[in-house]
Amino acid sequence: MIERIAVGAFAANCWILPLAAKSESATAQNPCILIDPGAEADRIVSFLDARKLLPSLIVCSHGHLDHICGIGPLVATFAARGVKLPIAIHKDDAAYLGAEGKERNRRLFRDMGALSMFEQLWTDVPEADLLLEEGQSLPDSPWKVIHSPGHSKGSICLYNEGAGLLISGDTLFRDGVGRTDGFDASLEELRESIAWKLFSLPPSTKVFPGHGAPTTIGRARGD
Repeated sequence: MIERIAVGAFAANCWILPLAAKSESATAQNPCILIDPGAEADRIVSFLDARKLLPSLIVCSHGHLDHICGIGPLVATFAARGVKLPIAIHKDDAAYLGAEGKERNRRLFRDMGALSMFEQLWTDVPEADLLLEEGQSLPDSPWKVIHSPGHSKGSICLYNEGAGLLISGDTLFRDGVGRTDGFDASLEELRESIAWKLFSLPPSTKVFPGHGAPTTIGRARGD
């Protein structure tokens, strides 16, 4: 079962994707993938610990502050436990992380007229360990990358065809789409990503967005 924690000032959805357990031991921690841990790392860790979940990978649907700023503390927490927690993002959004990440996100929030919020919320984020591309499968999982530029150049969705599930990031919401007033955004590209990639999926596909409640492809298409 996919789990959700809404975190931070923007109530960004951090999605937790369970993976097949590698041990049947009652004390073993079950593997999972974290999507967009944007804030409140301590709360995410407590949630995982209570459910005996151990993340094997952090995936960013894109590089905006509200989806990435819990990563640093999470990586540090699990490193202290002897667990390397790699970070994955599409190659076109990789500059939102690491050494360039602060200035890139500052530029974004300045363009949106929210620089003071950036200064309040920013937390340094490590460099990516894995750069994602269209059609790539996440390690040891059924989830595949759909590159969906528009909200940002490197925005992605994750699709589990067998289960009929889509993690849509800020590409598609229950009642709208991601904003396109950022310096690397494009309304035209966003419309194309949705029309040609997401709306080609089965209408029953359940959609888990970056903010707000789940929806389905059929509902989003107006079927």
